Amino acid sequence: MASSLATVREALREFEASGVFSEPAFAALRTLLAGAVPGELVDGLLGLFFERHILQATRRRELLAMDDEALGRALRHRFRQVVADGRDGHEVAHALGAHVRDVLARGSGEVPKSAPWPSLLTHGERFSRALVEEALRAYAAELLRWPTPAEAVRELLRRYSPEVPELRSEDSGLHDPPEALRRRMDAQRLARKLLEVLKPQERELLRHLLLDEGTVEDWAREQGMARATAYRVLARLKTVCASALQGRSNSTQLKALEELFSSRGR
Repeated sequence: MASSLATVREALREFEASGVFSEPAFAALRTLLAGAVPGELVDGLLGLFFERHILQATRRRELLAMDDEALGRALRHRFRQVVADGRDGHEVAHALGAHVRDVLARGSGEVPKSAPWPSLLTHGERFSRALVEEALRAYAAELLRWPTPAEAVRELLRRYSPEVPELRSEDSGLHDPPEALRRRMDAQRLARKLLEVLKPQERELLRHLLLDEGTVEDWAREQGMARATAYRVLARLKTVCASALQGRSNSTQLKALEELFSSRGR
């Protein structure tokens, strides 16, 4: 734990100075927050945590100012929050930023000579990836190049969400992510999708199991819940996770689920 924490602290300092966050640093963060639980889902949840608490300059500097004991507690507490509630104070910017990075990471081909701006970016209350992609094509046509994710989010917020206060680069959390995080964007999309469909109790149980806080029966006692009810929550959690992982590399993902749910989930 101490070794991982020291590595993470040094990585935070390096990221503050240069924007670099290495693979060994990501591995240390993973060990510190999720132990030895394998799988893409954990990488994705760590990606969401990184986006909210390390890319965001004010929050990162809060962490750097803490002593070791407080830093370890804060990192684990903030990761629990990401897993358990799936929400964030910069909700609009983060939700839009996820779609922007998704579109740009998948590659958008040649810069269009002209493209219309869509009238809005949402279907109902959620951002639409297809409409975000249309807006990015229109913005690229104006710039004569594809924008960076940070540029794109600021422009789309300005055009479509003028009620959102203008976000400064330093404080918005919209700096382009480091390579160690970009390589895990697909896992991050998986984790975000999963947190969107899980119910609050299921997210709480996922957090309990993921962070090795005890068995399902321990969780039931903490919640004042009947064992049978807790196991029904577990069954639903397993079903949703298996559905989200469908079509992915089966051996790796089944191993991850087996590890997550085996000794602690029975």
